[in-house]
Formats: sequence, structure tokens, C-alpha cells
Amino acid sequence: MWNKAIWNKTWGDQRVLVLSLAALWSVFPWIYIWLSAQIPMPAFQDVLLRAIPQDWQRLSGVPFTEVATHAGRVALAFVDPVIVLAATVWGITRGSDAVSGQLERGTMEMVLAQPVKRQAIFVTQALATTAAAALLCGVLMTAVTTAILLGPWAGKVDPLRFVAPALNVFGLMVCMAGISACISAADSYRWRTIGILCGFYVFSILAKLVGRLSKPLEWVGYLSILNAYEPQRFVGNPADAWKLLAAYDGVLLGVGIAAYAIGAVLFSRRDLPAPL
Repeated sequence: MWNKAIWNKTWGDQRVLVLSLAALWSVFPWIYIWLSAQIPMPAFQDVLLRAIPQDWQRLSGVPFTEVATHAGRVALAFVDPVIVLAATVWGITRGSDAVSGQLERGTMEMVLAQPVKRQAIFVTQALATTAAAALLCGVLMTAVTTAILLGPWAGKVDPLRFVAPALNVFGLMVCMAGISACISAADSYRWRTIGILCGFYVFSILAKLVGRLSKPLEWVGYLSILNAYEPQRFVGNPADAWKLLAAYDGVLLGVGIAAYAIGAVLFSRRDLPAPL
């Protein structure tokens, strides 16, 4: 099932996006921590604990007392749109290219004209996407570590506390990529695949917000895959971090892997449209 040519092609297709996100995530923690350090801790605690209504704690996912610490403020970087949207864009972009993207470009026919199985194409793309996601999370963790050790909060935070949040980012990337690849395997147009995934992402955000803000509709939050993305929860109580990570990443990775498996079956059995 392994094919070196397909592997090289897949890495070539994602090289620009990998380098772009690696550059972004290398710089972002430094900028975030530097900007956060401009607000003294007493002033930040005063605003967070007094000015913001306590009901808003349901939105944060953790008590404000945990956020009003140096570690808590660094943890907020992992729920910043720069991290969440980049991880989601990675999953949707790479997953949608698994089948429908190549069909839309007309390259799938050329690849299948070679003596290669469909499963090899799909599995290789999945492995390359997952490996690159792990690489990007490694870049993010390295940037967070160096920004803590060499930045304005040096000596005030243990960088190892953010390994679990970085792994939760990895789980989100694999989950979104798997779901995207599954839909891509059943579709022939990448624009439609991306549209479906964008709708799914918006629904996940709204379902999570409704579940957090409304007690009678709290069950709605469990319909959102983003309910398993809570990197800030792992920092407040380090003793329970790995138990929480096992539960949350178990959901994200489980959904992502299951979606990849379903996508592989769909792609291997479907009829492909004739080239135009």
C-alpha cells in the first residue's frame, strides 16, 4: 500500500501551507505573551474578577480564578482564533484535497492511471496530513516554551504544563482533517466539500455556545465536536490534565480516525466521474 511517489506528491501539495502555519505559530506565542505582559497582573485580575459578570465563566470553560494567573493567561493563547482557526483551516484544507480536490483539478485521473490502489492514495494522504499536523504542533510547543523561558514571564510559568494543550490542538487538527477527508471521498467538487465543512464548523461553534449559555439546552453542547477542544482546562489543575486529555483527545482522535476509515471505504467503492 506504501508508495513513495504518492508520498512525495502529497508532501509537495501541502508544503506551502505547512511552512506558512509553521511561521505563524513560531511567532504568535512571542507576540501574544509580550502583549499580555503589557497588562500588569493586578490590573488583569481586577478586570477579570470584578468587572466581568460571573455568569460569563460558563463561556470560558474554567473559573476566572484559574485564568487570572500567569499560566492561565498563557493557556488562553490556545483558544485564540490564531490557533483555533489555523488548526481548523489545516484540517479542512488538507482533508478536502484528499479526493474531491484532486478530482476538481483533474489530477486524480492521472494518479489512478498508474498501478496504484485507491486505498494507497487515501491512506498516504491521511498519514502525510497527520504527520504534518504533529510537526506543526511541535513547532507551536517549541515557540510557547521559548517565549516563556526567554520572555517577560521567565521563571513564573512551567512550560511543561502546556504539552497537554498542544496535544489537544493536534487532536482538533486530526479530527477536522478526518471529517473533511470523509466528505471529500464522497464528493467531486472541493468548493462544495469546503462549504459543507464550514457549515459544520459554524454549527459546532453555535452548539457549543448554546450549551454553555443555556442550562435547559446544555445537552446541545454535546452535539459540537468543539466540546472536546478545551486546552485551557489542562493548565488549571495539572494533576488531572492527562486524564482530561485522554478523554478529550480520545473523542477528537476517535472521530478523526473513524472518519478516515469511512472515507477510505467510500473512496474505494465509489464511481468516479469521467474526466471533462
